[in-house]
Amino acid sequence: MKLQFEALDPLFFRDGRPFSMGEESYAEGIFPPLPSTARGALRSLWMAQQLGQPDADPKQLADDSKILELSYFGLGIAGKPIFPAPLDLFFEDKNQAVLPMELMDKKGLVSSSPDDISCLFWANANGKTASVAGHFLDAASMQQYVSGSKKEGLNAIRLADFAHKEHKIGIGRDNDLHLTKEGSLFRLIANRLEDSQGSQLHLLAEVQGFGKFPLAAVVPLGGERRSVAVKAAAFELPATPKLQSKYLKICLLTPGLFDAWYPAHLSKQYPGLTLRAASISRSIAVGGWDVAKKEPKRMRRAAPAGSVYLYEAADQKQAQEIADQLHGNSIYLSTDDLDGFGLCLIAQPFDNQIIR
Repeated sequence: MKLQFEALDPLFFRDGRPFSMGEESYAEGIFPPLPSTARGALRSLWMAQQLGQPDADPKQLADDSKILELSYFGLGIAGKPIFPAPLDLFFEDKNQAVLPMELMDKKGLVSSSPDDISCLFWANANGKTASVAGHFLDAASMQQYVSGSKKEGLNAIRLADFAHKEHKIGIGRDNDLHLTKEGSLFRLIANRLEDSQGSQLHLLAEVQGFGKFPLAAVVPLGGERRSVAVKAAAFELPATPKLQSKYLKICLLTPGLFDAWYPAHLSKQYPGLTLRAASISRSIAVGGWDVAKKEPKRMRRAAPAGSVYLYEAADQKQAQEIADQLHGNSIYLSTDDLDGFGLCLIAQPFDNQIIR
C-alpha cells in the first residue's frame, strides 16, 4: 500500500548528536528523516486502530506489528516522487548544468580509496564545479539517469527551496509545580515543507505486511510529536534498466547500513561481482529509541542516500539478473531492511563511466 504524509506542522527530526536540556541549549536536526522514523509511526497508527477491537492485547499487537515492512520511503512534490541526486553527478559552473562524472583509472595516483578499487569518479570540467548533495531529481530525470541514455537535461531540485528552516524556542516544564524548569531553555530547527508558491513537499512510503491499513488519519511524527496526515498515494519508481554491459551502478535511495562503507556482502551473495568505483559522502549517524527496552538504540554509521557504487559483474547476463533482483529493493540483508534502510535503484552507467 502506498501512502503520503502531509505535514500539518513544521517537522523536526533529531540527528545523532547528544542533546540534554540544561547541558545543551541548541538541537540540530536532519531532513529527510530516517525511514525507521516513518515505520515506527505507521506501526503505532496500526496498533492504535487495533486497540479498539475487543480483547486486544497491547503486547501481542506490538509483536504483530513487527511484520510491517517499509518497502519504499522518500520525498514527493504534488504526489510525484523525487529522488536523492546520485553523487556521481555534479554541477558545472558555467550554466549550472547537471552532468555525470567520468571514470578515471587511479593507477599512478595517490588515493585514500582501498587498493582493490581500480577507478575513481571525477568531475571533468574546465571551470569550477559543485556537488549535487542536498538536491533531488524529479521522476523523469531519475528515469533518464537510470537508463544511462542521455547525459544532458537532468533537472536537479534544491531541497532547501521546499524545506524552509524555522528556529523554535522552547522551555522545560515542571508538571508538578506548573513552573518553568531552571536551565531548560532550548532552541531547535524545524522544517516547514512548502515553497514560495505554496507547493508542498510530502513524505511518500510504501508498506507491506498488512492487508489493510488505516487511512485519512492524523499521527505524530518526529520530535515534539508534530502532526502529519496519512493518506493514500499513487506513484511509481523508475523502471528497471536494460543493461548494455556487465557494469551496473547501485544508487542508494535511503541510508545504507553495511558492515563497511559499501555493501561488501554483495560480492559474496553474487560470486563474480566486483566493486570498481564509488562516489559517496560523509557517513551519517543512525540511532533511535527502543520503545520495548526504554533506552537509546546503538548508534551506527550509514552510507548517505545518494551514494553510488559501480560494480562489474561476471558478464552482462549476471548484471541484468542482479538488476532485476535489487532494483527498488533493500540491499541490507538484516531485520533492518524492514525499516527501509538500503533501498536502492540500479542504473546503467553512462558511456564515460564504463571501463574500456
